[in-house]
Parts: sequence; structure tokens; C-alpha cells
Amino acid sequence: MNAAYSFFLHWLETRGAAVEQGPDTALVLVPQDLLDALRVPESLTVTSDPEVAAEDGALLLTPGHPALEHGVGEVLEQGDAGIVWLPWPRPLPPTPETLLSRAREAIAVDHGRIDAQRPPQPVFAPLLSIGALCTHVVDDRFQERINLWVDGRNGRELDPARVRAVQTVAPLRGQPARHPILFPDLDVALPAADALLEAKATERGRSLSGQVAPIAKAERARASAYYEELLTSIARRRQGAPPERQALLERQAEVARAELQRRLREIEEKYRPSHSLRRLRLHLVLAPALYLPLWVRRGDRRYPFALCWSLYTSAFLPVPCPRCAADAPLVAGRSELGCQECLGPTRTAAPTV
Repeated sequence: MNAAYSFFLHWLETRGAAVEQGPDTALVLVPQDLLDALRVPESLTVTSDPEVAAEDGALLLTPGHPALEHGVGEVLEQGDAGIVWLPWPRPLPPTPETLLSRAREAIAVDHGRIDAQRPPQPVFAPLLSIGALCTHVVDDRFQERINLWVDGRNGRELDPARVRAVQTVAPLRGQPARHPILFPDLDVALPAADALLEAKATERGRSLSGQVAPIAKAERARASAYYEELLTSIARRRQGAPPERQALLERQAEVARAELQRRLREIEEKYRPSHSLRRLRLHLVLAPALYLPLWVRRGDRRYPFALCWSLYTSAFLPVPCPRCAADAPLVAGRSELGCQECLGPTRTAAPTV
């Protein structure tokens, strides 16, 4: 059973249809409120097998069928949003000493040293699982889904390779353990996630454009060759033509040159990538983690800092600069903790502690 066929039958059942499935076909009784929208009889047999459709007269349900497109459109309009909890994993978490050692390995701080403030605390970290449908247009129309996982506190993207460990876990409907929750900052995280979606869609568009670049180049070459041949023909006819004919041929040449430029612009526009995004999914996933309060020390100065170790991805969640939120190496300055982008080398020129 293909995905489109399975989706349609499931969607019909959620809309109140009676569905009786067989090995190759399904008998469907369509509710009255869907008859006009789907433009099908009240009772029909559907299949995803072309041979069965030809032999039994069943409705062949494949991607692109108006009834299927209506169901897909209705589901997309509703969207998919909610909050889910992940169960607390069974393996023992890293020891405080191990976490501190990994923090020192993962986070480089110029002029500073990382020390623990107090032992790590079990918490639920807010992750955002975001899905969008991207429609690309590069000569042809192409659609694909973009999936994105970010930290719900700052919108920083999680490592896709490590996120697979989270995606395989069956979520729960309620809080599985009484641990504190690190609350998300959606005002920050959602715009950052949107920017990531746009960047991924743009990069994908560039890739698609590169794939059709030889075709675009060949089309430009054909257009140039055609109009150059036409201009050469006009030039030959101008030689020896009477004066009254010369002006007419010159105007024809001007028209041909203008038409060549118009055609080249048309080809450029045809193969220029564009895209549109349709947000489909926004899940707030509360995932087990260890909250690790730290000090970043510089001599007798110390600056508070914190990391969050995800128990499912076995890695620290992304860490932006506490001063400007940039993704840059941290620096323990003379008066505050920041990064190389916001503090700058002139404010940190001191011996390393």
C-alpha cells in the first residue's frame, strides 16, 4: 500500500467515512458533507494498482488526483502543533566530573577557565521540531519537506546527526518525571528558526539551479546562435541594397538585437531559482537533560555561565554568546563574558589564566 493511498483512506475515516479494506481495493462510503468537495459518488471502490483499476473499474488513487489533493490541502491548512514529553532514559547519566571535563573540551574560552558552580540538575530542555513544505521553481516546480530541530530557548540548530536519537523515541502525553522545565523563548527561537528554514531553502535552490545550469547554458547558446544568424543575414542583404532599403534593414537589425536581449532575459528568469515555504509542524519537545551551572574564571574574577547536556543526543545544546547571542568563540574579558565578535581583541589583550 503506497503512502498516498494509505493517507487518503485514513483521512476519510477521520472525516466520518466508512472504509472496508481488501487486499487490492477498498470500499468507501463517503459522508454527505464531502461529496461535493471530492466530486465522487457516495459509494465507490478505490485502489492504487493501475491493473486492478482497469480490470475492476475502481478509482485509481495516485498523487495528483483531485480527491487526494483536497484531503492533503485540508490537512495542511490545519497544521500540526503541540507539546510532547520524552521519557527519562534508563542509562545512567554522565558523572559531574565527566560533564565538567566534556564542557572544557567542547567550549573554548580565551583568557578563562571553566569550573563547576554546583552539581548538574535534571531538567526538561525545550526543543522545537519544525517542519515546512518548500516549493521550488527552477524551470519546473518541485516540492520537498524541510525538517529542523532547534533549541527552544535561542533557536540554534541541533546537530542533525545527533537528533536522530531523539526522533526514534516514542513521546508521552504527560510529564514522566517531576523535574524543572527550562522554558522556551519563542520570541527569539521562532524568528531564528525561520531564518534557518529560509537559508536551507535558498541553499537547496542554488543546488537545483546548478543542476539545470548546463540546460540553461545550451538554451542561451541556441538563442544567441539564432539571432546572430539572423543579424548576419540582414547584414548581407544590406550590402548593395538601395538607400530606401537600407533604413528598413537597419530597423530590422535593431529589432533583432532587442529581441535577442529580451530572449536572454527570459531564459535567465526561467532558470532563476525561487521558493516559497509553508510551515506545517511546530512541536515543543520537552527532552530530558542535565543543567550544568558553571563559572568562567579569569584570575580572581568569575562570570556565571550554564550548559545543558541532552541525555538523548549525548551532547551539549548549542551555546550562543551570553552578551550578543552570536555563534563565536567565548572570551573572558576584563569586566564580562562575551565572544570575539562583541568584545574584540583590543578589550581582551591580557595574559591567559
